[in-house]
Parts: sequence; C-alpha cells; structure tokens
Amino acid sequence: MGYVFQTQRWSLHDGDGIRTTIFLNGCPLRCSWCHNPESWTNNSIQPISVEDLMKTIKRDAVFYRASGGGVTFSGGEPTYQTEFLRELVKNCMLLGIDTAIETSGYFSWDKTKDILEALDFVFVDIKHMDSQVHKKYTGVDNKLILENIIKISNMGKKPVIRIPLIPDVNDNDENINQTSEFILKNLEVRGVEVLPYHDYGLYKYKDLGLDSKYEFITPTKEKIEKVKSRIKKHGINIINY
Repeated sequence: MGYVFQTQRWSLHDGDGIRTTIFLNGCPLRCSWCHNPESWTNNSIQPISVEDLMKTIKRDAVFYRASGGGVTFSGGEPTYQTEFLRELVKNCMLLGIDTAIETSGYFSWDKTKDILEALDFVFVDIKHMDSQVHKKYTGVDNKLILENIIKISNMGKKPVIRIPLIPDVNDNDENINQTSEFILKNLEVRGVEVLPYHDYGLYKYKDLGLDSKYEFITPTKEKIEKVKSRIKKHGINIINY
C-alpha cells in the first residue's frame, strides 16, 4: 500500500507521448516555491494498493504504445515511498510500459539504485549550485543531489535536467553559468528544461494552514529567453515538454 495525492491521465508534459502521471506523497525537501505542498504529509489521503493503481494505468496502455508514452512518477519526491515505487515500476516493466521519474535527486543511492536502473527516463532538478542558498530555500544542501545526478548520468540514463527558474533566487548569470559548467563537466544529458515559477499553488498554502515564508514572482519572457540563451551558449540543448 502507498499514498498518492493525484493521478493525472493524458498528461503531455511529463515525458514523451501520452502519459499517466502518478503523484506520490512525501518529500524530504521543503522548497519555498513548492506548488504541491499537499504532498508533504499523508493527511486525509487514503492508502491505495499497487493492484488498484495498476488498473488505472492499464486503461491507457494502448495509447502509451501508440504515442510512445507511458507512466511518470512524480510527487512530492517519489523515491520517498521506496518500496511502493519499486513495485509500481516492476509491474509496469512486466507489461512493457515505459516509465519515467521526476525527482529532486535527494535520496539514498543504495536503496534506490535498482529502481533507477529499471526506469526508462529521468527528470531531475538542479535548483541552485550554491549549497547554502540551496539549503536556505529547500531545507537541505545540494551535495547529495549533485552526487546522485552524476551517478544517474554514469548509468547511461542521460537525464533531463530541470531548472525551476525563480527570480532573485537562481536566475542570475553566475548560478546559470555554474549550473551549465557542472553539466558539461560531469554529465551526459538529453538537455535542460527551464521551468518558470508560477503562483498557481499559492491557494493551497492557505487551505492547508501553511505560511509561505517567501514571496516570489513569475519570470518575464525576456528573462526566460535570456537564461535559455545563456545555457545554449555553453553548447547544451534546451528541451521543452
């Protein structure tokens, strides 16, 4: 049994083709800009079995195969429910269904390696290259994350690196250059996806009785293009899902 706070069928932005995105509860980070704070606890969430969740996944199997799609595990941090995720990935493999993960990269490598090996596709965030700034806004430093990203790349997975673009946090030239240099030096990637901050999830904090410690703004189109251009100048491919 595991905890899932949303199942989104017919998703087109979480990997190739038509996908079902499964949002798993639980996360070791507390990102100040998180748009899924409801994932932080299991409150008011009924547990669900792997078998029941697989019934939902199987409904669209024909569309996965026709479009080159599959299932994406998101969150929260999907590796937080390690055993549940392992069983889901295993069941998808048995059916020949493509699997992807959207991860923060903050997990125990030894406990998660076999799951990552079984996955077809990995999205992983680089939120900030400065460890102290990273800790200020997420609650954890970035050492483990960067180590795990290198290990994922060394597996031959060629991850997509996602940069959640937060004005006045990580959008400055120095951080973007350092991120690009880290990728070039250490990784083989499919590319970088820039995800501009939005405030669509702010109402959730009020509903959950949570305080939003910081206020952020949505980056302008000019800023987004400037950041993408800077990454491209390093010879890194920009990907848009």
